Amino acid sequence: MKHKRKKILIAAAVLCLAVVIGFIVHRLLKPEKEPYRIVLIPKIVDETNDFWTSLISGAEMAAQEFGVELEVRAGTSEEDFEGQNQILQEVILEKPDAILMAPCSFTESTELLKEVRKQKIRLGLVDSIVNESVEDLIVATDNVYAGKCLGEYVAGQIGDIEPCIAVIGHVKGSSTAQQREAGIRDGLGEYEPYIKEVVYCGSVYDKAYELAGELMDKYPDLNVLIGLNEYSAVGMARAVRDAGKEDVIFVVGFDSSIEEIQLMEEGIFQGIVIQKPFNIGYLSVSQMVKFLENQNIKHNVDSGYELITMENLYTEENQKLLFPFVE
Repeated sequence: MKHKRKKILIAAAVLCLAVVIGFIVHRLLKPEKEPYRIVLIPKIVDETNDFWTSLISGAEMAAQEFGVELEVRAGTSEEDFEGQNQILQEVILEKPDAILMAPCSFTESTELLKEVRKQKIRLGLVDSIVNESVEDLIVATDNVYAGKCLGEYVAGQIGDIEPCIAVIGHVKGSSTAQQREAGIRDGLGEYEPYIKEVVYCGSVYDKAYELAGELMDKYPDLNVLIGLNEYSAVGMARAVRDAGKEDVIFVVGFDSSIEEIQLMEEGIFQGIVIQKPFNIGYLSVSQMVKFLENQNIKHNVDSGYELITMENLYTEENQKLLFPFVE
């Protein structure tokens, strides 16, 4: 009986040893999982633009955290949808695991983005969208509501004067320009008919400056200027400052560059709606990784926004939004 029990114990030990050895061999022979390869195609890479710089920084931080191979490619301007489409065609041929793109145009990249899906490449739209639902994931500001917030703020500050309003947009035909303008018109309410003109600067600071000067000459009673992104807002604010009309024209805009904050402190800007570009970049990569790993995610991720005025500029919470810490 003792002899039989001894044999059983020896057999069990051998079996356990075999299992352990098999597990070790399997781990040693099993190749390490290749990191996901994701290509980010923003509208532009521009070191003078805090929005895109911060968005890319957020994406890079997430890529490092999640062990992703991230490549960033972009055209030469936010208007250059043809150049962006050329980059997109090249990336499709390389077949990465996923593409994250901020479309320059609402309509001109749709067919190519459909091809991304046909090639079984996962697709995330970042910051901007297109005219058809072609994506697996959207990470963006709710631009309609952000525009409405800014419009309501302007309407609340008009008082007894008769408004004379002009809007300087960035790229005509981009989803962000269309949605923000629609939101602003909604938020202005009864003052919406007082919008005299909407012009576009092509996301060029100097062009926005020039357009603002032309608007001030064309409409001597101009008393509200609204900029729809960093380029348009900063360019027009510089023009108002240089014309010495900061006490005459109520200036508001979008985004949160260092220069915009300085212009607010100087009394040029009365309000800015800030997006959260670092969050947009970070969430785009992190949510796409979860999607690639078949985890449940929200299809449409609202990255949030905040209205900044001199009254709340220096709050701790808003300082963190305006100056996100990046290690």
